[in-house]
Amino acid sequence: MAYEIETRDGVARLRRARELFLTDRRLPEDLPAWLSAAWRRSCFAELDVTRDHVPAVPVSLETPLVRAATPVLAKLAGDLAGLGAAVVLSDRHARVVGCWADAESVGAHLARIDTRLGTDLSERSTGTNGISHVLDTGVPFVVGGPEHLFELYQNTVCAGAPVTDPVTRKVAGAVAVVCELDAPLRVLHTIATTAAGAIERELVHAASAHEHRLLEAYLRAGPGRYPIAVLDGRTRLVSEGAAGLLRPRDLDTLESYAIEAARDGALPTTELILEHGVKVHLHPAMSGDGGGVLVVVEPPQPRPARRRARLSLFADAGLSGSSPAWRSLERSVARAGTRPVVLLGEPGVGKADVARAVLREPVVLDAADDDNWLEEVREALAHPAVLLRHVERLRRGRAVRLAALLAGDHPARVVATVTTGTRPVCADVLRTGWSPVEVRVPSLRERTADIPELARRFGGGVHLTQDARATLQRHDWPGNLTELKAVVAAARAEAGGLTVGARHLPGRLRSAPAHPRLTELEKVERSAISEALLAANGNRVQAAALLGIGRATLYRKLRRYGLA
Repeated sequence: MAYEIETRDGVARLRRARELFLTDRRLPEDLPAWLSAAWRRSCFAELDVTRDHVPAVPVSLETPLVRAATPVLAKLAGDLAGLGAAVVLSDRHARVVGCWADAESVGAHLARIDTRLGTDLSERSTGTNGISHVLDTGVPFVVGGPEHLFELYQNTVCAGAPVTDPVTRKVAGAVAVVCELDAPLRVLHTIATTAAGAIERELVHAASAHEHRLLEAYLRAGPGRYPIAVLDGRTRLVSEGAAGLLRPRDLDTLESYAIEAARDGALPTTELILEHGVKVHLHPAMSGDGGGVLVVVEPPQPRPARRRARLSLFADAGLSGSSPAWRSLERSVARAGTRPVVLLGEPGVGKADVARAVLREPVVLDAADDDNWLEEVREALAHPAVLLRHVERLRRGRAVRLAALLAGDHPARVVATVTTGTRPVCADVLRTGWSPVEVRVPSLRERTADIPELARRFGGGVHLTQDARATLQRHDWPGNLTELKAVVAAARAEAGGLTVGARHLPGRLRSAPAHPRLTELEKVERSAISEALLAANGNRVQAAALLGIGRATLYRKLRRYGLA
């Protein structure tokens, strides 16, 4: 005899099988395989099947899925009132984002099973059900009565169907018809599937012209022939071949380049080697502003076995970054070899962290403009590695004496840090009296592609949603890494977990205007101004003279390019 919820005998057999499993953890050999697996997963997860409520979480109702589904499901609920059925919509995480019940008795049934906005219907929360199973498998399905382990659902049947986003081709959520177990069941599957199709058609109509063009660009590039992806900072279209070669962190990185391209009007690079060695080529997906990025993945070539490569200098030290600016810094540091180095950069860019990566376990001295500090330096130079922080604090006389000490005979490798924009006199003195290699540490606004990785590091595994990542990458970051750490900590606390969305970020970031897009000429000009400020040790009068422009013009351009 089959285990069927359509017949009384089938329901009785299912109830006995459920009771046997809950008391003795034994399963009948002829129980359907999908149901046996689902019950076992709930057992391993230690699901409390007797709980009289379902956890709820905050959800956003301002989404394309909810907007497309609302008119369809509101009408459907009216049509189903005589059947005693309600309609429930979930997002792709099985969180309820819509409930429709046109009869009082139907609403009372939803209340009895604690189904409301925000209810978490994932398998870890309530065991298998008509929504969680559909989202896990991607196919329509009916789960009823004692097929649920969860006690609240013993007299409920749920017929669910997935809703697929027509642009991304990914499951965006699920729609379910929910009713008492004694309701006629044969039509529920068809109703749910038809409703899902109607919602998908509404999504097609609602999709912007830009999204349609993005999809056309993706299809034109040949996803069946090549491993490709198309991204624009909001939408990801990834072919099956590319999905097998790219990791989630790779897609985050590529998304960052797409956001940069949309912001600046040009790709920051056309070729990139990702963390695990996969090479990708970047092209504009289509012409026009915000046109997206076409990523062509180069399939890895078989290579003879070889000894595992050593991690990079910065990766060994736990520093995060893979952007072109960060890799350029690493190459500059590596080229310096064992020579002394001066690291220059804005406040909060991580100069001391870079210095520690170079020196490993140095003696660290913060500069103080007095003779006692110079004596401490003299003693420290007896050690293998010395880090001198904030030497911009020194006045000329002591800077001259420091340069003489560092140029003398000692075994230490020395790295010093200088904060630019503070008009330090010591930089010129050190150049002439000590002759170190000067390396500039990039600001965070020059390496926004690293923000998702930095957020994970600073936030203990924080994951940024696409809208949060785009918001952070549009910000100027005058406080650099120091500011980012504070923002990530506050956002994680606001989110109450590791997934941070734009709504969890400070209001000043969400409301900040996007960066102005720069032409190629403007990018060259901005770079020249940065270099002039560096050469002038932050002295704007000298920088203006080096550039051959007036001070007022320089100040205007500093504001224009976010360098003020």
